[in-house]
Amino acid sequence: MGQWIFWVGPFVGALAAAAYHQYILRAGAIKALGSFRSNPTN
Repeated sequence: MGQWIFWVGPFVGALAAAAYHQYILRAGAIKALGSFRSNPTN
């Protein structure tokens, strides 16, 4: 009866991790890459 948490929990965690990666980590990497390209050192 209480086993739904063992199914729902991992899916919710996976969705949260995917959103974190997509909108936080990847956005920061794109911003850093853009500033690197706009300021060449040579």
